[in-house]
Amino acid sequence: MYVEGYDTSLSGLSLVLSMRKHFKSCGELLHVYIPGYMKLRILNRFALIYLRGEGAEEKALKLSGSCMGGHTLVVEPYPFHATHLDHKFAPTRYFDNFKYIRMYFEGYNTSLPLDYVESMLYQELAKCGRVLNIDVDQDVENEALLERVALVAAEGIDMVERLLQICGSDVKGLENIKSSGVLTPESDEASTGNLSPWHFDSTPSRTTSVMAARAPEDPYLPKPPYLGSFLPYPWNARVDSGTG
Repeated sequence: MYVEGYDTSLSGLSLVLSMRKHFKSCGELLHVYIPGYMKLRILNRFALIYLRGEGAEEKALKLSGSCMGGHTLVVEPYPFHATHLDHKFAPTRYFDNFKYIRMYFEGYNTSLPLDYVESMLYQELAKCGRVLNIDVDQDVENEALLERVALVAAEGIDMVERLLQICGSDVKGLENIKSSGVLTPESDEASTGNLSPWHFDSTPSRTTSVMAARAPEDPYLPKPPYLGSFLPYPWNARVDSGTG
């Protein structure tokens, strides 16, 4: 579902928690995708929410025009196969496909050996894209069983969307696997110093000043090439004012 109209000054965590509460009656909210999300930055003005449950879409559409935190929401259907809003997500989608995202999986046979479950889960989920890590633990109360929920680290929003659509498998012990949700963003307060990740001190350090004083420019050395187009994101990123 496509959602806009929320308070973009919220933290990522606050928005996700607010969305969960607001759409609780619609079904299970598995993920809130905020395009281009970075901690301590103003949120994008639109997001996608992924719901599971009978009649979830119809129930969510009834909340279009409802108020969340003093802001009026606009809710529109946007199933996985839809493309008519792709132009809105294009400016951030490329970089969002390099982000590490952690999510939960359940439904595997908890009586099977841990190594087998981790290996089979990896092979099955890797069909959807790059799996970075799978963590399955022994049950703390019964070592003969596994914990019923595994933590999966995957790369990119495209991969996450494919994983969210998994509902069962033909692999022994994984017949009922499905995602039970994506981890929420960290609290902004957890950031060291509460500074923007793109903050730089404009005052040169003492070391830099000393080095500059001891190393005058050699007029016979060639000038370095212009590297503006090779700088990594976000320094060479184009900003589309229409994406919020």
